[in-house]
Amino acid sequence: MKNAINVLLAIFLVSFLSVGIVSALPTVESIKLNGDEFEAGDQLEVVRGEELDIRVKMSSDVDEENVEVTAEVLGYEYSDRESDLYDRAHVFDLDAGDTTYKDLSIKLPYKMDKDYYDLRVTVGTRKGEAFEALYPLHLKGIRHKLIIKDVIFYPEYGVEAGRALLTTVRIQNIGEKDQESVRVRVSIPELGLSASEYVDEIEGKDKDESVTSEELYMRIPECIEPKKYTVEVSLEYDEGYETTTEEYSILVTGDVCAEDEEDVQKKTIITVGPESQSVEKGATVTYPLIIENSGSTARTYVVSVDGADTWANVEVTPSNLVVLNKGESKQVFVSVTAKEDATVGEHMFVVSVSSGDNTLKQISLKGDVKEEAETGMISLKRGLEIGVIILVVLLVILGLIIGFSKLRESEDEDVEDHEKGETYY
Repeated sequence: MKNAINVLLAIFLVSFLSVGIVSALPTVESIKLNGDEFEAGDQLEVVRGEELDIRVKMSSDVDEENVEVTAEVLGYEYSDRESDLYDRAHVFDLDAGDTTYKDLSIKLPYKMDKDYYDLRVTVGTRKGEAFEALYPLHLKGIRHKLIIKDVIFYPEYGVEAGRALLTTVRIQNIGEKDQESVRVRVSIPELGLSASEYVDEIEGKDKDESVTSEELYMRIPECIEPKKYTVEVSLEYDEGYETTTEEYSILVTGDVCAEDEEDVQKKTIITVGPESQSVEKGATVTYPLIIENSGSTARTYVVSVDGADTWANVEVTPSNLVVLNKGESKQVFVSVTAKEDATVGEHMFVVSVSSGDNTLKQISLKGDVKEEAETGMISLKRGLEIGVIILVVLLVILGLIIGFSKLRESEDEDVEDHEKGETYY
């Protein structure tokens, strides 16, 4: 009898503890999917590639410890090879009478089959049963969507500077609509390189057609830093309203082409206009300077002027900093304005062109300062006055000559008429 009582007591205790464990779970007040509260009987329409945002609202009448919330979608074929369709909130405690919210998210893969699924939300602790609820999902395709399935570079593992890089792009249409005139573009922004081509048509709907682009050609410049460069691959479709972009990397090998000072000087051609000019006090003259980079890389040049501060103000336009790509040339102007108190006579100054720490060329130029411009204007005025007087005199003389000529013609006509009259009688 005593043994029977002990057995019944043990069963009672086990039952009591089991009830306690079950009741020790927080109460799930509501679930929000993508911002909207999920109600009984709902079936949420979702699309491939969508981020599924999940918010779980929970409360408890007793103190809870080591509570964990998870969300999961089962049935994706590649869950074991790619990221699981799964998320969890960090373990937390919940005091009696409190309410808490936990946010989770699941990214639905583009390759996921269009079908019906359940979102499983589970709330549990270290021991005992767990709460689980199912929320129906209907996964559908996107109206317009192209994805980049693969990108193949040739050479595959790296390209040497100065050589060609060929790229082919594998494209899949997972959208509901066919896509025509798809623009495929490959670029290396850091090097300023790009190549594009068009794919005529890629069928969609349930066909999920894949096509491969033609080879896109880019020539890697010489003498660039050997390292990994970012390659951007983009698709433009649906009349240009939709784009898909992915980033990859390619290793560029080779040595940077070192150029010593002598080599840079040989590959930089500097031409200057008149090396000597006259300038009146307060007036400005300009010395044109042409810089040409015949090297194999872009270079930056600095133009500076020395030795003119005591007698002139100098300005280099449009800028004293000149950036030239290989084979490019640009013109700058050194403008010299003679000061009012400058000494009359010849003055020398030096224009220097440098690149980095190297001074490539120094050019000696001359400015011959004359008296102020007003003296010249007075001489010009007097000259004009004399010229006008001479012109007037010439016009008077010309008028007299014309007058005398007409008078003589008139007298000759009178004589001729008189002679004709005498003959008639």
